[in-house]
Amino acid sequence: MTTSEYLELFMMSRKEQALKLNDEESAYEIAQLTSGSFVYALYDNLLQFDIEEDAVAEHLEHLYDTGNHFGLIYFIVMLADATGFALPKTFIEMSLNDDLVPILSAAIIEDWLDI
Repeated sequence: MTTSEYLELFMMSRKEQALKLNDEESAYEIAQLTSGSFVYALYDNLLQFDIEEDAVAEHLEHLYDTGNHFGLIYFIVMLADATGFALPKTFIEMSLNDDLVPILSAAIIEDWLDI
């Protein structure tokens, strides 16, 4: 998915907010599965493009530590777009819901810092 496709979907879904947060524990489990399905592959993809991994990790950690969960999600989208990496549909769906963004952000940073 390209950045423009993501933004188009983002704007359309803002009107609908299809996903609802009913069970935080289940949402976190889904976020962990989603994150695990792409974080390691995206990391490997970034290595192929000689992108400075320490700088990426530092920026992701800063975004998370300052509570900028939306910024962390958008940074992941930009990294994926810059390297031609396709993000999973569940990532997109979760990132479009304000209640799920912090949960997804937590799962991503946890996986990223474990690499």
